[in-house]
Amino acid sequence: MSADGWLLVETLTEDLTPTLVATDAQARQWIPAPRWSRVLGPGPARLVLDAVRRGRAGESGRHVAGDTLVLTEPVRCAFGGIHGVQVWLGPADAPVRARRRVAAWDWEAESELAYHGPGLEELVFARDPADVQVVRTPPDAFGRMVRFDGRVDYFAVATDMAPGGHWQGEVDMAGDDDCVRRFQMITRARPRLRRVSALMHAIPELDADAAAVDPDVLMLRAVSQRTGVGVGFILLSSAVIYEWAGEPPPPLDRWAVERPTIAPADHAALRAACAAAARTPGTPRRLTLHLRFAESDWIRANAEVVTITTAATGHGLLRVWTDSASP
Repeated sequence: MSADGWLLVETLTEDLTPTLVATDAQARQWIPAPRWSRVLGPGPARLVLDAVRRGRAGESGRHVAGDTLVLTEPVRCAFGGIHGVQVWLGPADAPVRARRRVAAWDWEAESELAYHGPGLEELVFARDPADVQVVRTPPDAFGRMVRFDGRVDYFAVATDMAPGGHWQGEVDMAGDDDCVRRFQMITRARPRLRRVSALMHAIPELDADAAAVDPDVLMLRAVSQRTGVGVGFILLSSAVIYEWAGEPPPPLDRWAVERPTIAPADHAALRAACAAAARTPGTPRRLTLHLRFAESDWIRANAEVVTITTAATGHGLLRVWTDSASP
């Protein structure tokens, strides 16, 4: 492997050694620091390791070692930590190629909210800076995923929160400008924090191969939007709603962008219904949920859970409505 070019090193967990995950546009499968000498050469490996140490300390800048130029750029998360370090290695007298575009995010299991790091929304969603937010619900992100072949494996990492849990792969995202772009997504579970931390690395070289929206998904969304009830994709193992195919009608409409508080007994009943649906697919489960949004009164909602795939993949549909909107 050539050491010239931009390297992306993930530093998603403090208790694990940094790993090399990309060289320019080429994804690398979690190459740990002790192996860098073998793949980069002893000299370049030492330079990269020193650069990563500086980057993890929050330093960015330029360093010249002999005839080699080393550039270091940390990738910051929403909490101020360093989720990755970009390192340039190349001849000191050669032009430097444009830096790769990388940003970070975190998802917290307890709040079921995502926290977007600096530049993430501009990068992934082509979002106007005036519309950027730091805190988002899962549907805000997963609703933009056009292709996510590793969905099942990723959700297993996010649900299990096992030490060392990790996933990386390619995802296609639709931006606010209706263009679809391809990204390398690198994720690690952080059990102590009950958090998943991640990097999004733009791969414009593959944008032309980015998938169009699946016709079946388009049809489901179109049908769901005409039913008069909310229709969400739900992870049966954790009862996390990760996309609304059809946004909930008023007074539940805030659910599309805000995670409500669900009465504890009802939340337990929802989890039980999801578990039952996973065990015996094909049988709808109906229940009542009492929920409220920030500074709102309690709302009584009807709900129905049904599987959309096999029990092994563990995904379902959650339909929600109030008494004023019959399904």
